[in-house]
Amino acid sequence: MTGERLTTIGLMSSDPWSRRVKSLEEAFQSLGASVTHILPWKVTRRGSTDRHVISHEGFDLTDLEMLLVLDLGANDIGSFFNRVGVLTALTEMGVQIVNPINSILLMRNKAETMRRLISRGLPVPETLITESLEVAADFVREHFPCVLKPITGFGGLGVQLIEREFDLENIYDYLKFHSQMFGKGAFLLQDYVRNPGYDIRALVLEDEVIASMQRIATEGITTNIHQGGIPRVNHTDVSQIAVQAAQSVNGRLVGVDIIPDLEGNLWVLEVNATPGWSGLQQVAGIDISHEIANTLSRR
Repeated sequence: MTGERLTTIGLMSSDPWSRRVKSLEEAFQSLGASVTHILPWKVTRRGSTDRHVISHEGFDLTDLEMLLVLDLGANDIGSFFNRVGVLTALTEMGVQIVNPINSILLMRNKAETMRRLISRGLPVPETLITESLEVAADFVREHFPCVLKPITGFGGLGVQLIEREFDLENIYDYLKFHSQMFGKGAFLLQDYVRNPGYDIRALVLEDEVIASMQRIATEGITTNIHQGGIPRVNHTDVSQIAVQAAQSVNGRLVGVDIIPDLEGNLWVLEVNATPGWSGLQQVAGIDISHEIANTLSRR
């Protein structure tokens, strides 16, 4: 790094009016950068034999030095592949994308994220990934109670604890319904980690944990803040395991979800490419948006 700073920053988000986006905009501007809001569905690509222009409401996105992807906002397959194509093209045209597109794609796929974590020797609950209804049902019977997740998704949507005898007795119907609603043909099942009633979210920025919190579920097992999870100060050191998890997916700014078991062992549950930090900010002793802007804007 030279001490100089990037001066043209893009913030890609489907909710440009959120507190997260606003605080980042203010933080980058305080460091002398001009900030452009990018709504994913308003990005346009035009091309012919000798040119390829990517713009947002008339602004040429190749004029950006860095584009920070806060969310892709794509729920259908066409939009998703289009936005992946935009980020891939911008990368090839010299725009710095955070997180890198390959890293975003990796973390969007929970199955592949699990494989990366396991290949690095990180502790993860025993996991089954299959498209077979019969194999999935057998896993549930052998590991009951266990956790069922969609292969792709965010915000805790579709994460369910299979713990009722009724669900076990009707496991085929349960799995079919979940697949139709969330899984879309694939099952990701994990051992349930018995825990003290909370998990830990660590925010990793450029191989350093800048903030962490404990999250308490108010209903079920989902601790996501936007689904009612309650943040509180975390005193457990998760720095090493969180940084290793972020490195396993080549992430520059990621949220790592970790859960302690009743013996105090730590298990990695997920790695998130577009983490929020509203809950973290409530318990952190730093201005998270300023820390992110200060770090990422350095050349």
